[in-house]
Parts: sequence; C-alpha cells; structure tokens
Amino acid sequence: MNFEKILSKLVSYPTISETSNRKMMDFINNYLMKYGFKSELLEGSKGQFNLHCRIGPDRNGGIILSGHTDVVPTIGQKWLTDPFKLTKKKNKLYGRGSCDMKGFISVVMSVIPKIKIQKIKKPLHLVLSYDEEIGCIGIQKLVPFLKKLKPKPKFCIVGEPTEMKLINQHKGKKNFSVSFTGVESHSSLVDNGVNAIDFCSEFINYLVKLQDDLKKNNIDKRFNPPYPTINIGLISGGIAVNIIPKDCRLDFEVRDTPSLDYDKLLEKITTFIKILETKMKNKNPKCSVRMVKNNDFPPLSTKQNEEIIELVLKNLKTNSLGTVSFGTEAGVFNQANFQTVVCGPGSINEAHRPNEFVTEEQLIECEKFIEKTINHLY
Repeated sequence: MNFEKILSKLVSYPTISETSNRKMMDFINNYLMKYGFKSELLEGSKGQFNLHCRIGPDRNGGIILSGHTDVVPTIGQKWLTDPFKLTKKKNKLYGRGSCDMKGFISVVMSVIPKIKIQKIKKPLHLVLSYDEEIGCIGIQKLVPFLKKLKPKPKFCIVGEPTEMKLINQHKGKKNFSVSFTGVESHSSLVDNGVNAIDFCSEFINYLVKLQDDLKKNNIDKRFNPPYPTINIGLISGGIAVNIIPKDCRLDFEVRDTPSLDYDKLLEKITTFIKILETKMKNKNPKCSVRMVKNNDFPPLSTKQNEEIIELVLKNLKTNSLGTVSFGTEAGVFNQANFQTVVCGPGSINEAHRPNEFVTEEQLIECEKFIEKTINHLY
C-alpha cells in the first residue's frame, strides 16, 4: 500500500483523545504481521494502547520512529469535507489527523515493506502512542517500558509536523489545577464567610506578575514568544451572586524553555499558595488550597554535536536547525536517554484547525527522508 491509501485508512478511525484507539492499532498490528513483523499492543488506559514493533536484529543502536495516534476533536469546527474521510484536492490531502500526525505514520508504514530484513544490521523500532494531545499521557505510561527496552535504540525521530525541518529544541508543558475551598455565607454577612473567588483572584494576579518577570528575565530568542509562558485557561466558582462562594478552581499551564530553572519557578508558586492558604485559615480553619499537577512533559534540548543531528541533517541535505514553541513527546524520549529530534511532514499552522491538510509534496519528501534514515541501519 502507498502512503495515500494507508493515510485514508488511518484518517477513517476517529481516534479523538480520551477515546479508544484499539481499531486503528489493530489495523496497524495486522499490517505489520502481513509483512512478518510482530508488534506489541500495550494497554496504558482502558481501551487505549501504545504500540511497539522491532524490525531487524536483536542489537543495540537502532532508531525509533515515533508518532501519536490520537487527534483533536472536530466539534464546532466548520469542515468543507468529512473530517474522517480523506479527501484529495489538487495536491492537498484533507482530513482530521492528516497533518498531525497520521501523515507521518502512513509514510513510515508504507516504507516498512521495503526493508531488506536479511541485510539490516541494526533494528528499526516503531513506537506509537495515545492521548498525546491532552498531555502526552500514553507515552508517559510507556516510560518504564522504554527504559527497559532491549535491545536499546540509540536515536529517536518524532514525526510531528515541522515542514520536514529538523527541530532539536522545543518548550515543555506543565498543567495544574488549583482548588480554593472557603466558607459559604449570606452575601450580606461577608465577615461570616471566606470568599474562595477573592483568594483565587489574588493567585491570578500573582501568576500575571510571574509572567511579567519571566518575560523580562528569561529571554531565549530561539523561541516565539522568546520566553517561558504562563496561561490561565479555565476558571469556575460560586453558585449565586448572593452567596459568599465556597469553591473556586482554576487551571493554568506553564510552557517552559529548556534553560528555565523550572524547579525554582514551581517553588515560588507553591510558596505563594501556602501563604494564601494560611490567610484563609486565619479567617476559618476549615479553608484550604490544593494544587494538583495534571501533566508534565519536558522541554527538548538535543545538543548540536549529537550524532542524531549529523544523521538527520545529512539525510535532509541541509545544515539548518530549528526550535518550536509547541511541545511534543520528544522531551520524554530524550529523558529516557535516546538522542531525539523532531522532524515530520506538514505545517503546525494546519494542525487542530478545520479542513486540516497535508500536501502530497511533504509526504513524498518525508518518504525519501525515512528511506535514507533506514539505509543508515544497513
């Protein structure tokens, strides 16, 4: 099967984050078995699977090609075509996930049957994950497996859409929920209650000041924007205007650059939360503030002198390195001691949008790159 036929099949599976990807994984598993390659389906959450397949000898030093199988929702978006039916218009292939990142997976699958299994000296590993879009959930469940993986691969290429440009650095992402619990009271008796929204607003103001500080003192011009960012994305609290609100919750994220002292930033945030909680308890000991980390995937920083950089630059016929501000699973692989970069077909500008597409030229360029990369294993 060529990459377009495979991509058509992959797009037909509505593998929206937090839903089962079993049918798509079964298709990939059966495809690999057809060519004599055995893969493992590893259930990380109920009905959701990671996949690992080793192609080639039982030797250290191979290459991982990795991608995520989940896609973002289409609800509320105005699509001109069925998002789960691949539609070709001129040189563009439309469909949810065509760019992010089933296009890359389809190219890898199309190249695998061409591998000269009797001649390959080091193995190719295929690693596919679930629920990347909501915080790299699947790949983090796979970390213990990756750390014990034998034989041990040396390199990893994550095929997120970079327009086939080599990316060796990107920001990380941490999501938090903070819950403020006060004391309810009639709104006319403000001294009898503890207003959770008031204290939550103090925390919001603190985060805004932290962002200003990061913008002034943590400049890294390789990124856009050129500093770590804090975003408050969700907030809820109170039940009526005439009731002192007992509960308020906000969700915020930190997108950290590789050079940021993240532990120091987190210490500042937790210290301020303790101060707020003490102020609330001084009003009423029943009060509390609780912060929970919902996900944590690290930034990527692969040094320019690593072998993976030389290999990819050679296969791309370029000497250009780049950075991106969005996060990927590459940081997780890097922390698991694989030399890791990001390089894949399509533009991040088309990802997550209605009428998502990848161009045929990008997939062809990716195909040539993957074939050259596999040639390195002979």
